Amino acid sequence: MAGPGSDRKEAILNTALTLFVTRGFYGTPTSLISKEAGVATGTLFFYFKTKEELIDTLYLRIKAEAAAAMRRGLDDEQDTQGRLRRLWVNAVEWGIKNPAKMQFMEQFAHSPFVSTTAHEEGLSRFSFLHEYVLQGIREGVIRNSDPSLLFCMMASTLASVIARVAEVDDPEVRRTIIEQGMDFVWNGLRAEGVPREKKSRRSTRETVIP
Repeated sequence: MAGPGSDRKEAILNTALTLFVTRGFYGTPTSLISKEAGVATGTLFFYFKTKEELIDTLYLRIKAEAAAAMRRGLDDEQDTQGRLRRLWVNAVEWGIKNPAKMQFMEQFAHSPFVSTTAHEEGLSRFSFLHEYVLQGIREGVIRNSDPSLLFCMMASTLASVIARVAEVDDPEVRRTIIEQGMDFVWNGLRAEGVPREKKSRRSTRETVIP
């Protein structure tokens, strides 16, 4: 059972997330975080010695949460394309439910305010993605390209799809956009001669996007 100390720490982290994405690093002094979180400045420094330590902690927590969300149900998939589609849907759904965390990851992905150690540890949370891509390349399913380049292409498309889906209320249209985004990514990843899409998957043409 979480105690008062845990509640204060959570309040600091949640408040810092909101302030960092709206005001940036320099625009978010620790005094403001403390005030908005409803704790004394000394309490903040009890949990986090510096603002840099606070942002590292927040960065790693969000990375871990996103990675865990993306891994859900992967053991149920039997092939590379199925796993990538499951990863894609998981990632889009997590991004839609957590817009501030998604924005934070984009905003601080290459930021000098996040330590090199935190950056490296954050990337390690997604090592399973690297393994899936390499496995797909070895199997001849994914084109033999630089894995880091493929990740960058997937990440940029993911952010665009999440932003587009967030504009739509109709669940069916949302599903169609998610599928079309995955088709776009898969057609860029697949090796020559590999089918464009699974024949068993329902065609997205059934839904007309306004």
